[in-house]
Amino acid sequence: MQRKIKKMQFGILIWLLQVSVAYCQYDTRLSTLEKKYDMRGSDKMIQGLSTISYPKLNKADKAYYLYLKANALLYLEKKDIAYKEFITSKKIYLQIDSIEKAMDINLKMSYLLISLKKNTLEYENYIAAALTYYNSSTNIHNKIKGLISIASLKINETHAKESILLFKQAMKLSEPLDNDDQKSSINNNLAVLYNERMLMPDSALYYLKKDYAYSIKIKDNYAICVNLINQASSYSKKKDIKTAIHLLNQADSIPLKQDRLEMKFYINYYKNLYYKESNDYKKAILYLEKSNLYRDSLEGEKQNLAINELHTKYKTQEKELENLQLKTNIKNNRLLLYSIILVLIVLVTISILGYKNITKKKRIAEQDRLIKIQELEKVLKNQELNNIDLMLESQEKERQNIANELHDNLGSMLATLKLNFQNLKRQKEDLDLQENKLYDKTDALLEEAYQKVRNIAHLKNLGVIGNEGLLVAVYNMAEKMSVLEKLKINVIPFGLNERLDNTIEVTLFRMIQELCTNIIKHSQATEVNIYLTQGDNTEINIIIEDNGKGFDPKTIVLKSGIGLKNMEKKVEQMGGTFTIDSIPTKGTSIIIDLPL
Repeated sequence: MQRKIKKMQFGILIWLLQVSVAYCQYDTRLSTLEKKYDMRGSDKMIQGLSTISYPKLNKADKAYYLYLKANALLYLEKKDIAYKEFITSKKIYLQIDSIEKAMDINLKMSYLLISLKKNTLEYENYIAAALTYYNSSTNIHNKIKGLISIASLKINETHAKESILLFKQAMKLSEPLDNDDQKSSINNNLAVLYNERMLMPDSALYYLKKDYAYSIKIKDNYAICVNLINQASSYSKKKDIKTAIHLLNQADSIPLKQDRLEMKFYINYYKNLYYKESNDYKKAILYLEKSNLYRDSLEGEKQNLAINELHTKYKTQEKELENLQLKTNIKNNRLLLYSIILVLIVLVTISILGYKNITKKKRIAEQDRLIKIQELEKVLKNQELNNIDLMLESQEKERQNIANELHDNLGSMLATLKLNFQNLKRQKEDLDLQENKLYDKTDALLEEAYQKVRNIAHLKNLGVIGNEGLLVAVYNMAEKMSVLEKLKINVIPFGLNERLDNTIEVTLFRMIQELCTNIIKHSQATEVNIYLTQGDNTEINIIIEDNGKGFDPKTIVLKSGIGLKNMEKKVEQMGGTFTIDSIPTKGTSIIIDLPL
């Protein structure tokens, strides 16, 4: 209730923000609606807009349509919906370069956000943009309207002084112009500021009396009544209750054609307050009861309006039902024809569906046959992969056995043979030069044989069966296989900070070892690069590239070792990819991508 009374006390702020658009450039139906209905006719405005097809309007009319709709919704307290309509309207106005209308909407949206008490920064930005625009405007009338609207939005404790300056700036601009409506608006707002914000009732009365003269001049009884109520408020702040009540009595005697009950309610409500301030409780109770009666009548009037509106809607729907019945009779005459056509369509549809069903069954049978073939191929592939696993496992065991045999047996025998031979040489002290050379040569051959056997044993077992891991094994292999000034093998790792599963390490090492052996045997390369990359512990990538003579992957057939095809199948079994990129005379790159 208090909020409504404050709203009434110095007029409704949104009226001061009402900057009307020019009628001539828009659809005549829209401009007629705006002329016909003021803010109190917002319901009828919404109804009138609903009869206009929005999609068929041009851009300018769409923006105007949404602007009118948002204004009506704003007065009906549907602020969230109104805000969305304002946003869309502003967007269209900016598209057609109607900056003035966009700034007007900025002010409407600022009022909305202020009344909703949210998004302070957003509405301050809206106001700042509008103020910049109106200050730079060369159209004096629009500039005055804009300044009045912005100043009205700043009627609060924080910006009261700024608001006064803006109103006075607008007043100064309007003095040479014959526009009493603008001057009246400025006087009313200055009265609000001085009475409510600055607590200076004398200054408020100065501006109210100036506006009172204008209201008398144009014979606007509603404006006269509101002005007298506002003057009474100022006198009450001056503690002059007698004058305040006299002004309310004067307002009570003014005949009104619109909002009579509402005005009577406010007059009696304020009389109750002022008599209470003067300790005349008997009269205070009397006028409180009167204000309550007017309030009840006002509520009843609103209910009657709502009932009448519902009755009108009922009559409208009743008429629509009659029209619907006529349309139904016409439709019934067509129903038989439609039924025959429908039966024919159903028969044709059944025939088509029957044919499709037979075709579908054939397709399903063919798919079943293909699935069985694929399953058989899968079984054969699994068997082949199992055979590869068995072959790799047996090869690994064979390598281990050979390495152990060479290292433990033949290596020991050669070491013992070398030792015995050196003893024989020491026992024969009288060797001539030729015999001495023969002994030395034989000793060198024994040393060479021993080292080769030892290297072969280490190469076959290199690092993988120990604790060093894949990277160390590859480094050792590269060092052993490199030949000074003939073949250089580079190992370039990225990641590989942690050990992999031992089975994976052994498998990858054997593949790298086999590929490097193939390079030595067949490629005539002078340099080999081995890239080992592990990314985020989710996959490992191996690239082995050489600068050799290359080959055609489609024609090459390897008959020894585990073979490229077997490597490819093994990598696929492990969920990875095996890629050969080779061109004759251009070298070879083999890429292995394997998820971990």
